[in-house]
Amino acid sequence: MTLADTFRRHLQRPDVSAEELALDIACIGEPALDLPAQFARIDLLAQLAATRVAALHVEQPSAAQFLGIITGDLAFHGNQDDYYDPRNSLLDVVIDRRTGLPIMLCLVCIAIGQRLGLRIEGLGFPSHFMARYADAQGEWLLDPFHGTVVAAREAEEYLASVVGRRMQLTHELFVPVTARDMAVRILNNLRAAYFMRGDGERLLDVLTLQTVMVPENPQLWRDRAVLHFRAEAWEEAAHDLRHYFYLLGALPHLFPDDVQDAFELPALDPEDRKLIAMHQRIVHVLARLN
Repeated sequence: MTLADTFRRHLQRPDVSAEELALDIACIGEPALDLPAQFARIDLLAQLAATRVAALHVEQPSAAQFLGIITGDLAFHGNQDDYYDPRNSLLDVVIDRRTGLPIMLCLVCIAIGQRLGLRIEGLGFPSHFMARYADAQGEWLLDPFHGTVVAAREAEEYLASVVGRRMQLTHELFVPVTARDMAVRILNNLRAAYFMRGDGERLLDVLTLQTVMVPENPQLWRDRAVLHFRAEAWEEAAHDLRHYFYLLGALPHLFPDDVQDAFELPALDPEDRKLIAMHQRIVHVLARLN
């Protein structure tokens, strides 16, 4: 079974956890990743956290106490030195190095918190990800990337200081994200990181998982076709180009001119015209090879 097949199967489960999808994604960096061993590592982190909570002699740790365990005892912290390192989005490596992007550190908080019976949820704010922690005193926002606990009422001011611009926080932004939502965001971050490093092979793997999640997005198929073309994977490139034009409702543009006359076709922009030329070249290459 391919990684895409496994990822698709997990996505279909209503009870899938964010760490399960994140570990699937981590297989992009390490295809032979031992997933049961990675879950055992998270369980161990939770056991260590539980020991520290027990030493506090409280019914439930405060938000500050819990975050202190994550960033102090377990030593997780934000990677501010190399923010766009792809390893910051690979859960197994984040656990190894104890550093990563905000969403990955929040994922660690959520995974450990759930194992301790705590109520922790992810909140996907624009340009920053945080976790919401509920206790007897109210609701708090955890920012493990910066090691900060923020009162919910101070979220707007705090985020303005972190992201460098003020934004209006609507009610929708305080709705907890799903495991699927987190996977989408992790893949987006990883895609940007591999693109910046020119790692076409792993970028292709990211795009493949993104097409599993959002198969109706034509841009993903177009980008995947270009990467396949550059890698001289001719049949794969042709398949992706055809699917791209199919999603645009413009597949007959790839047919011979006399066939196209039978269809009412949408106009294409110059970039799509280049893709048609690319498809024609692929057809010629495949004809020679076959």
